Parts: sequence; C-alpha cells; structure tokens
Amino acid sequence: MSVIVRNSYGAIAVNKGVIERMIIEDMLSMDSVLMLSDKRGKPIKEKPTPIIDPDYYDSVEVSEKKDQVKVKIYIVVKNGNNISETADKIFETVEKDFDMLRLRKPAVINVKIRGVSGDMNGVIVKRNIDIVRNNN
Repeated sequence: MSVIVRNSYGAIAVNKGVIERMIIEDMLSMDSVLMLSDKRGKPIKEKPTPIIDPDYYDSVEVSEKKDQVKVKIYIVVKNGNNISETADKIFETVEKDFDMLRLRKPAVINVKIRGVSGDMNGVIVKRNIDIVRNNN
C-alpha cells in the first residue's frame, strides 16, 4: 500500500512502512511519557540497537481506504503523565510527519491507551481508552 498524492508537479507515492517507521521513531523519542505496546497492552521493551525492532510495527497501523488514511497507535502511558496531553502530543507529531512529506493529514488518528504504568516495579494497570482525532 502506498499513500499517493497528485498535484501540479506530479505524483508522490510513500510506502506505508516508511510512514510507520517515522511514527515509531517519533514515539520512541517520547520515552519519558509513553511506551509502545501491542494490541493487548503488553509493552514493547526498548532495545538499545540501531535497528528498529520488528515488534514495534505491532504498535502502529497505517491504513488507506477510499483516499482516507487512518493511523492507530497502541501505547501504555507512564505514571504521572496526563493522558489527554500525551494524546495531543501524539496527534501533533503524526500530523507533522505527514506535513513533512507534503501529504494530507490522516482522516483519523486513533490513540489506543492499553494501560498506565504504575509504580517503579513495572506494574501496568490495564486500561482501554481510545482517543480519536478526526481531520475532515
């Protein structure tokens, strides 16, 4: 799947994997606020390697249907951080990635909060919160 935009200069095609990788790198830079997780809420532990672990691709989904791009991001919020502020940062970051590529903003950005990390013991309190931004 590619996201394709046509303008007076020609057509731009961006592979879905490229967009997902950009989003993952941005989310990893927000490691003081959140952890990426899989769909069930299991955090994906950060590994200090120069290559992005394939497990991270379970935490971000980019899909395109009828010329509308949808983005889903699965996270666990770290204790002491405001959930709505965290979601706003994610929305802005994803929209910046699309702007950088000169693509339209995604029609829907869905942040799926699957848990909140508790204390220092690494205990995660399960949550099932969806925060959605629609850009129509």
